[in-house]
Amino acid sequence: MAGFIRRSDQRWNEPMKRLLIPSLLAAALCGAGPAGAQLATNSKAPVDLTADTTDTYNDQCLSVWKGNAEALQADARMRTDLLKIYLAKKAKGGGSSESCGELSRIEAQGSVFYVTTDRRVRGDAAVYEAANDTLTVTGDVVAVQDKNVLRGERMVINTKTGEGHMVGAATGRNAPNRVRGVFYPKDSNTNAQPAQPAPKR
Repeated sequence: MAGFIRRSDQRWNEPMKRLLIPSLLAAALCGAGPAGAQLATNSKAPVDLTADTTDTYNDQCLSVWKGNAEALQADARMRTDLLKIYLAKKAKGGGSSESCGELSRIEAQGSVFYVTTDRRVRGDAAVYEAANDTLTVTGDVVAVQDKNVLRGERMVINTKTGEGHMVGAATGRNAPNRVRGVFYPKDSNTNAQPAQPAPKR
């Protein structure tokens, strides 16, 4: 009987490890707290991740979340096709090997949506850097706040303060693909058409 129990433990030990490793990495991510992640403005909440599948690479301190992937923190949500979660590498005490620490970077690829209580931002890709609390959204970026709409090629959002900076694909008067915004005064008629750009001469 004792031999059977040992064989049973050995049989299930490795599959259980494979199931637990992504959970452990996710737990480390959630435990990072405000110092590790600031997707929501001034939030101390953990980051909650969900997707159809996840793969974990402990040697790279990386987990890849595929299929309807979402990262949630308080009232902020980032939704995309694929999320790459990077944790900071840190040396273990008394040796040269490394372990994984707090969240350092999130990469979002494909149909990115970043939503807070007062802002919606859409783009083709995004990178969040925990070191400076910035989310950079790129590729045909559209930002909506109330009725106001801002379009450009690249938007950098300070997730700690909520401030944003939009950059276009071109500069110069009448150049195509510059930053463009449509802003409505409070209580304005939303059926009114926005002003059209001046014709080229």
